[in-house]
Amino acid sequence: MMDPMVVVLARLGLFDRSKAPAPGDSAIKSQLERFDKNLASTPGFFWIVTQGNSRLQQIQAGRSYVRAQLAATAHGLRMHPLSQALQEYPEQVGPYKAIRRLLGAEQPGHTVQMWVRLGFGQRASPSPRRPLAAFLKA
Repeated sequence: MMDPMVVVLARLGLFDRSKAPAPGDSAIKSQLERFDKNLASTPGFFWIVTQGNSRLQQIQAGRSYVRAQLAATAHGLRMHPLSQALQEYPEQVGPYKAIRRLLGAEQPGHTVQMWVRLGFGQRASPSPRRPLAAFLKA
């Protein structure tokens, strides 16, 4: 949670990052309302589904995603990954099944590798980059 307000509250000692807010907490409710509003206003979605989930298929899907994101950016579009519903843990079973059904990936072995919001948005500044050596292990 890197929302500016949360950062300020944490620095002032008014927000404890080691304890999750209760489900009915006003911060959680407002965050969900804001996310739902953003999701409902999305003009388009983009997704990648593979027939399997091997490491090679994951890498190929990642390469496809990067090419799509570069093409979208070249045309003035922005992409916002929606990964939470793709997570495979007990609390996400319902959304996970719903997204797979929505994206036509219900068949056994099909994997939704990527799901993103797609549309026009504020121009983002370049993200910081790490040198290649930071990714390599000796």
